[in-house]
Amino acid sequence: MSAAEIQRVTPTPHRESGLRYVIESLVSLALAVCLVRSFVVEGYIISTGSMAPYLLGFHKQVVCPDCRLPFAVGVPVDSEAETNGPVACPNCGQAHIDLSFVPRNEGDQLLVQKFAYLFRRPKRWEVVVFQNPNQPTQAYVKRVIGLPDEEIQVRAGDLWINGELARKNLAEQRSTRMVVSSLKYQSQNDAELRWQMEEGWKVTRDGFAFDPESAAPIVDAARLMSVTYRGVAPKSSSPVTDSARLWPTDEYAYNGLNDAPQRHRVRDLMLAMQIELHSGRGTLTWALSDGAQNFEVSLAAGERELRLFVDGVEEPDQRVKLSGSMWQRKRLVEMSLFDRQLLFALDGEVIYQRPLEPLVLPAKNGADAAKNPALEDAQPVRVGAQNLHVSVSDLTLYRDVYYTRGDGRHGVNEPYRLSADEYFFLGDNSPVSLDSRSWTNAVVRDHMLIGKPFLVHLPSRPGRVKLGSAEWHIRVPDWGRIRYIR
Repeated sequence: MSAAEIQRVTPTPHRESGLRYVIESLVSLALAVCLVRSFVVEGYIISTGSMAPYLLGFHKQVVCPDCRLPFAVGVPVDSEAETNGPVACPNCGQAHIDLSFVPRNEGDQLLVQKFAYLFRRPKRWEVVVFQNPNQPTQAYVKRVIGLPDEEIQVRAGDLWINGELARKNLAEQRSTRMVVSSLKYQSQNDAELRWQMEEGWKVTRDGFAFDPESAAPIVDAARLMSVTYRGVAPKSSSPVTDSARLWPTDEYAYNGLNDAPQRHRVRDLMLAMQIELHSGRGTLTWALSDGAQNFEVSLAAGERELRLFVDGVEEPDQRVKLSGSMWQRKRLVEMSLFDRQLLFALDGEVIYQRPLEPLVLPAKNGADAAKNPALEDAQPVRVGAQNLHVSVSDLTLYRDVYYTRGDGRHGVNEPYRLSADEYFFLGDNSPVSLDSRSWTNAVVRDHMLIGKPFLVHLPSRPGRVKLGSAEWHIRVPDWGRIRYIR
């Protein structure tokens, strides 16, 4: 056979081979997807807001017309329900925000690692997908609170395990914290600012700055000048007395379309910010109070040292020397009193972590222990500076989850004992969450665990396409909602 004949007859098998390759590739891909979905990962969509604001159900994404804070407001799965509002901004208190022109979004879509718990058990505070113990055909997503063979009780907003207060580490606190006030989103009206400034402090584009020279002509340069949290924004539609202004409550912006349930004051606060030291050898301090005790961490810039004060008295054995550059670079500071625990971290490294004596609590949940008379006079949050030029940005005040009674069936009025393969689950949006507190059957067993969600994927938002007089409603990707679930 000549070379010309070879060139003439080879194209036909080549085309057949190429087509066969494409078909085989598509079939292999389809089989791989089926296998992955069957044995590795599976997608779920959230419809309700029991884990809000950490995970969202069907909602409207609102932008406050005053401070520009974006926040989610839950809406019913039934699209015919009234969802026009009004609602209030959780940051600046702007009331009567109209939702009639805000489109409705679907809930977060989760990728779930199946069989994640085949060789290990869930950890406390971990988010898990599982079968609803009262209706096994339904999949739920909530946070693991109680582990096998433990005794669980929810008391005055906190979780107690085997008679001891359960405490979260820094990563766990970050996953449950909720914004109370953010200076990243400032009210356009300076009179509505939720922070009170003394001389030397000024508002900047993204926070505060202290210049000791600007305060020196007015006050002693050696005096500590402070920025103090002043409480609920004046424009808030919620009735608040002067004595109660300073303390946040367990209010959820996500539940803004619902009738407000009973609210509880929250003493578990976290302060987070970026700081940048420019000049000076003075001090910068962070102070938190839970109404029972006052804690202050002071940075002595000249000595490159952190110092701890409890109720105004320094603990000399708690001085910590700092290494590395301190000037002209931003440092992340986080300080919290979640779960009756003092925690202070610099750039994610925990410097102080000290459990505190639990407050005196009622034997049962008949009273709110957070309504302590001491709260009336305490100053929850303060940042101070002395003889130090410093900038503060991204200042955010957070609160912890306050666990409510729910229906009070299990683990509320008295401890609930779990057996060897049982778990107790709670939702972060405690006022509206149906969970182990309220189910007829309180527990989830090992065989009901479906897997661990690890990614919010393929989120979408409503969009419109117009061509002449024709208009189509479509779903468009919402890339900002894609994130890993820790």
